[in-house]
Amino acid sequence: MAPETPGADLSAPLPRTAAPICPSAALAELGRHRFRVRYRGDPREAILVRFRGVAYGYLNQCVHMPKELDCEHCHVFDAAGESIRCSMHGITYAPTTGECLSEICAGESLTRLRVQERDGTLYLTEKRTTLLD
Repeated sequence: MAPETPGADLSAPLPRTAAPICPSAALAELGRHRFRVRYRGDPREAILVRFRGVAYGYLNQCVHMPKELDCEHCHVFDAAGESIRCSMHGITYAPTTGECLSEICAGESLTRLRVQERDGTLYLTEKRTTLLD
């Protein structure tokens, strides 16, 4: 399991506004963990995924239609474990960037939320977002 999200500066302290989302152990490889945030003033569903040992955070909404990625079932990765897959229509995304891999939504991406993993905890570090209970 990687200790940090890509690009995280291990020597820098967590931002003052960092909010703990869940223990690292709650997010298995190719798993997902749902949580709620206030994003730009609006309450929204969000999701953590773990891919190749690294945790990534996104708003839990497909770009094709305003449906949660896991609205039909609790798995968000395709059968091969290589792409995030919307359970409604099968739109796929790159787990590391959120970029849409399906032609129908080419050029669009999931809304990424900055997260960091430190000392066995996953933290929300996105400035424009606050964690809701």
